[in-house]
Amino acid sequence: MIYAIVGPTASGKTSLAIKLANALGCPIINADAFQIYKGMDIGTGKIDKDSKEYKMHYLLDIIDPSKTYSVKLYQEDFRKTLDSLLKAHKNIIICGGTGLYLKAGLYDYEFPDEEEPDTSDLEKLSNEELYEMLKKLDPKQCEIIHLNNRKRVIRAISLARNHSENKSQTIEKQKHEMLYKDVKIYMLNLDREVLYNNINERVVEMFNNGLVDEVKFLLKNYDLSKTARAAIGYKEVIDYLDGKMSLEDAIALVQQRSRNYAKRQVTFFKHQLPVIMKDSAEEIYEEIING
Repeated sequence: MIYAIVGPTASGKTSLAIKLANALGCPIINADAFQIYKGMDIGTGKIDKDSKEYKMHYLLDIIDPSKTYSVKLYQEDFRKTLDSLLKAHKNIIICGGTGLYLKAGLYDYEFPDEEEPDTSDLEKLSNEELYEMLKKLDPKQCEIIHLNNRKRVIRAISLARNHSENKSQTIEKQKHEMLYKDVKIYMLNLDREVLYNNINERVVEMFNNGLVDEVKFLLKNYDLSKTARAAIGYKEVIDYLDGKMSLEDAIALVQQRSRNYAKRQVTFFKHQLPVIMKDSAEEIYEEIING
């Protein structure tokens, strides 16, 4: 059986996945877009490398943060990893909050082979200008991509500009069928007030645990890719180090953007995946272990 544990940031996914993996004696595959990067630990909530449970995780720390990593590359790494693990394990756990990565891995998403397009002209535009451009090129994408999700808006515009079909047309032609048997996707659906409190506290804890020093180390040792720099927590600290804002403002902004991201995560999971929603980690644990 393949169990996917999903949910918004700071909902308790990792702790639940580890508890289940210990009980079932099975591995965990990471489905977080930024935990794949080496050295991006504190800001992504990654499990400590010195922990005994770290060894049961796959697709953690696989990419140098100077490299650009895409959902297509993740799909390839994910399927290769999952197919290999299924030969040796009765149960597999997938854990992470990047819904598109999970869906691309489990379903028959197809991505065209292409060189990285030039988006330098788009980088100069504001979020509002980009969104207006996307409305003209691919209005259906505006229904699922938030105005402030700059990276995805630029990607959708680029696809529409460089292909005879836009992204929505390409997706509509695909069946999006599940490729694997015996898959259950559980979503931790915490009360919003509880979740937001968890997020706010977690952000403060990240800074107390050395997030600023972690970012300084990354900047000193790597030429961070656009993908790595886009991670919430890292881009705000970079702006703080560049003197663009105070530390207090950086913390508040990370909290705000993390809460906004959590809302988008919940929306994606509810509408894009056949999730089994539970209010607590205990409910999910008991159902899987006793089920």
